[in-house]
Amino acid sequence: MKRICLLLLLITSNLIVFSQSQRLVMVEHFTQASCGPCVQPNITIHNLMVQHPDKFTIINFHTSWPGVDPMNAHNPQEVAARVSLYGINYVPQSAVEGDYYVGAPTGWTNMNIINERYQVPSPFELSINQRISNDTIFVTMLVHATAEVTGPVSAYMGIIEKHIHFNNAPGSNGEKDFYNVFKKMLPTKTGIELPTPMSAGDYVVIESYWKMANVYNVDQLSVVSYLQNPTSKEMFQAGNMQEEPIEAVYENDAEITTVENMPEKMCLTSFRPQIKIRNNGNNVLQSMAIKYRINDGEFINYDWTGNLPLFKSESILLPEIDFTLEENNNLEVYIETLNGGDDDYTKNDTLIYEFTPSFQVGSTLELRIRTDNAPAETTWAIINSEGQTVASGGPYTETGEWISEEITISDDDCYDFYIYDAGGNGLCCGNGAGLFRLAPPSGNPIIAQGTTFGTSVTAQFEVSTVNTETIDINKDVKIFPNPASDRFTIKTSDQQSSDISITNLTGQVVYQTSKVKGSVEVSTDNWPVGIYVISVTNNYGESYHKMQVTR
Repeated sequence: MKRICLLLLLITSNLIVFSQSQRLVMVEHFTQASCGPCVQPNITIHNLMVQHPDKFTIINFHTSWPGVDPMNAHNPQEVAARVSLYGINYVPQSAVEGDYYVGAPTGWTNMNIINERYQVPSPFELSINQRISNDTIFVTMLVHATAEVTGPVSAYMGIIEKHIHFNNAPGSNGEKDFYNVFKKMLPTKTGIELPTPMSAGDYVVIESYWKMANVYNVDQLSVVSYLQNPTSKEMFQAGNMQEEPIEAVYENDAEITTVENMPEKMCLTSFRPQIKIRNNGNNVLQSMAIKYRINDGEFINYDWTGNLPLFKSESILLPEIDFTLEENNNLEVYIETLNGGDDDYTKNDTLIYEFTPSFQVGSTLELRIRTDNAPAETTWAIINSEGQTVASGGPYTETGEWISEEITISDDDCYDFYIYDAGGNGLCCGNGAGLFRLAPPSGNPIIAQGTTFGTSVTAQFEVSTVNTETIDINKDVKIFPNPASDRFTIKTSDQQSSDISITNLTGQVVYQTSKVKGSVEVSTDNWPVGIYVISVTNNYGESYHKMQVTR
């Protein structure tokens, strides 16, 4: 996974003074279309929701028991996750404000518990918009801290269908009308963790989407969002989808959200980083002064101009930067000014992307792909440092098929591997469980692997025809494992004493020992990642061996 760190900078003291916010109470109700005792509570709850929309919101989760329920069958796994969280073992049952109350709905439908929680201020405000395009619903949520928050907080966006009507009852209890029925949790069933601690004035923008499935009426789709401590189950705030546009916290505010084209491991020493920026301010973003560097190099300046309204994003391909590849590296990018002045919120102005040297491998590789339910969306390519494609494959035709592509690369070089999904959802989830893995035939090291990656994922690797075999062959010498991460063993002749010397590629000696008979174990804990040459000398002669250290 990419390791992205947002530098937290101090905000100037002349900001707006914030206070805690009015709470919207969150109710999760568990019911079922074949549950006889569920009918009357469901009616009561719906009437309360209509009467008190300013006090509470609700998601109705349809369980897999006691009988038939097509609404559960549409997403049983995510319903089961909420059932498990609260230990729900019968229906009807409700969870109010997490575990503030868990039990029969009669325990809260007199509104006493709702009123109690409604009086407790919230440290957050939530603003949610949705947009439906073709077969996809896009959701944007602004989480704004209005007071200091510590401890873990996760954000959840539940897609619901506000009203589902059946001409014939789908279960055995006779119900034909169902409300606020759970369809899908975004971004995932476990939510997304917020960067706590948060101070008053801090905020997070969360964007996600769902390719719709099993929807009865698209016009009835909506979003119910909430913030919860995933450990204690404490609820902090809830929110409903709003018709009016979201208003940003600040007027002039931009964020560098990600680096789009840098892999975690690199072998190139010059690169054009591509960053993605988003306008988080109410004012249209028209200009930015950007600075960037790798490691401790000189900052490069780049001036951007454009026309980005609130929450619109743009990818920027920065000019090429040269650098020296070290054991640990980082790309630092920050916004110096925007719209000719200062950014009103500086905590998300700087992004640091960390990367390490790529693996060195031989000329033969194997790409293993298990196709998902949309194999025609999957393609891949390997491109050399001159931009030439040396190997490629896909699209594929069979679903759920294991494909093994043997790849032979003739030239020593630094290569980029790309795998693409035209559907934008990788090889996972809505399209079934696919995966990919690129590695040498031995399976080690793994250059790239994954399932969920959006539209594409990239990895770099270096091919070296000076492989891990000996240069001067001495059949008595064995080195294992190779590559090694923390230690390896050199096995020499049992009959002859051997002198061993290990140097890095600059000729510096990093290890020496003498009069070894049999085996010796060598620790690489303090060695930088890279290639080392092992020299073994005895009465049989001298042999040289290439050794790779990885992490």
